[in-house]
Amino acid sequence: QGPSSGRTMESPSSAVYLNVAHAAAYAAFGLLWLHAARLRRRSARALPAMLSDASRALGDSAPPLCVVLPVKGAHAQSAANWRAQCCSHGYAGPVSFLFVVQEEEDEAYSLVKQLQASGSLPTENVSVLVAGLAVGTSQKLHNLIHAVERIGEQSELVLMLDDDMLLAPGAVNLLAHELLSDPNALAASGFSCDAPGRWTVLAHAACVYRLILEISVAGGEGSHAWGGCCLMRRADLLESVPGGVMAHWKNRGYSDDWIITAVARKQRRRIANPPLLFLNLVDFRSPSQLYNFFHRQFFVLDTYPQPSPDEPRIQAHRLRLESYALASLMGLPRPPSPPPP
Repeated sequence: QGPSSGRTMESPSSAVYLNVAHAAAYAAFGLLWLHAARLRRRSARALPAMLSDASRALGDSAPPLCVVLPVKGAHAQSAANWRAQCCSHGYAGPVSFLFVVQEEEDEAYSLVKQLQASGSLPTENVSVLVAGLAVGTSQKLHNLIHAVERIGEQSELVLMLDDDMLLAPGAVNLLAHELLSDPNALAASGFSCDAPGRWTVLAHAACVYRLILEISVAGGEGSHAWGGCCLMRRADLLESVPGGVMAHWKNRGYSDDWIITAVARKQRRRIANPPLLFLNLVDFRSPSQLYNFFHRQFFVLDTYPQPSPDEPRIQAHRLRLESYALASLMGLPRPPSPPPP
């Protein structure tokens, strides 16, 4: 290239550095994901025995449990899902169910009533609550708060369950066994296994975020709560607990599970993650859906537990910032090759 062209040759050092950084990052995460896959296969083989052992360990001493299902609307599989959740849970102790909706006009409310009237759902120990419109929290969290505050004192455990999550027989027993066997455990939680529902960049980009968390969750030591299936002691959900989950939920709460995770870390308590993964097909069809997903994950930081006066604010957001940095690193474009000499 002649000097008269007005162009200067770029140094290849920055491009080489980025190429090496990308290669090292992909190699490291690739090895970790292979290790996680090996752990999941091992857990899958051991899961039937774990479910059986947990059921035997609980036996007749399984404490009363209340299942809270925040619902909005209904779809073709709703009736079958709710029948399976209410009638095929396999829990060893007494169980009650609280469906909670925003308003009576919600079609989920009328569907539950129809299923009860036809005998498809039991009328005893299955109730539908109307929470009303949320004011200072997210609507789902408002529904959860409304239901949890109305759980009877006889229920020792509370299972927060998405209405489309199907539990394997014995799964609730395993969660209860994991929680009750460790007095320091704040919760026992399953986890979402996100997979692209279609072969698009948008769907794959959304899955990268949870892939990072799955590395630790696959080994059972992730200590992450997931709102789709999370079991807690009712005593830990009381508003009277200083700095507890309920206090943070009501303080402009947005994400039920991230708040549980943050409270557990703050109190140095464990969240058990037994090998219960729920397949979630991610099917984002537009950039706005992907933006909304990441907006909720990363940009609503102030709705998580508020830091105490002596706690640096950056410390309160450290986990989210680390997750965002790792997800961004995996999504960086490959730098252009240096121009030929």
